Amino acid sequence: MRVISAVTLALLVCALTSCSGHKQTIITKDGAATVETNQTNDTTTITTNGGTAVVGKNAVDLSKLDVPVYPGASSLSGGLSVQSNEGNQQIAMLTTSDSFDKVYAWYKNHMPAGSEKLHMTSGGSSMAQFAIGTETNKHFKSVMITQATGKTAIQIVVGSK
Repeated sequence: MRVISAVTLALLVCALTSCSGHKQTIITKDGAATVETNQTNDTTTITTNGGTAVVGKNAVDLSKLDVPVYPGASSLSGGLSVQSNEGNQQIAMLTTSDSFDKVYAWYKNHMPAGSEKLHMTSGGSSMAQFAIGTETNKHFKSVMITQATGKTAIQIVVGSK
């Protein structure tokens, strides 16, 4: 939890000070956090004594997640990768203009049997979740599909402890 707090603080400071292509250190009550933004300002790395978080374009390599990625889906902002003493977690946010029903059917055919945990539609919104393991297991994988305002969003989370 300390890693997340330090990461949140570092991201806030970086946003407020317009970090771009440089490195700075922030001192907190839990220790130092080093914030480094690449030259193109699309990836930020935050390092604390508890671990490292990478946010942005190059944070998550979709080909290494061992989860099916919907064909043609594009990245919203890259992702978030956290490596700490408590484990590792990678989150990728994708979007597609394909319908929720099409994306849902594709994942239903590409995820293991029994992995569907949720499927609901209410009004103009839809949501589905496929999961292998839970966050309390040594390894877990999750795909959340949501639809609202004409776009279908796909959140992929992979973690290990």
